[in-house]
Amino acid sequence: MRRIVSTLLLVVGFTGGAAAYDTPKALVEAIYQPYTSGQNHDGGLQHFYSERLKGLYSASVERHASEEAGADAASNAADVLAFDPFIEANHTLLFDLVINEPVVSGDRAVATVRFHNFDHLSLISVSMVKEADGWKVDDVASLGGSQNWLLSWLLQYDPFALI
Repeated sequence: MRRIVSTLLLVVGFTGGAAAYDTPKALVEAIYQPYTSGQNHDGGLQHFYSERLKGLYSASVERHASEEAGADAASNAADVLAFDPFIEANHTLLFDLVINEPVVSGDRAVATVRFHNFDHLSLISVSMVKEADGWKVDDVASLGGSQNWLLSWLLQYDPFALI
């Protein structure tokens, strides 16, 4: 039980101190800002995620922990969290970043982001939802490469799920 609680804390993260984003554009710009200076998000990405997406991460980690007999749940959580869907990798050397103006429809929004990470051209779609504490990422899709994916699908159905 203690292992599951530890895993959930890793996945969901601590909610204290998370910034609220009043617009979808502000959210996407905040996500990509560290990458433009060659950094990653030190505090993790969970504070950008909607409650639905946090739940999908939690369920994926729990499922993988229970499927692997004797596996350490915390190490599985770390593997799942190591993949950064916003850059399609674990490491970044981002350039030619273009964040298109989000299309907003009520409490939903979608923005596309184009960039090169090292020599790999990426086109990412970021789906957002407005929650009580501001705009949050509800899903991420890779659209421009040879390996197209949808983050929510990987977390729910992919037997290897990002690890």
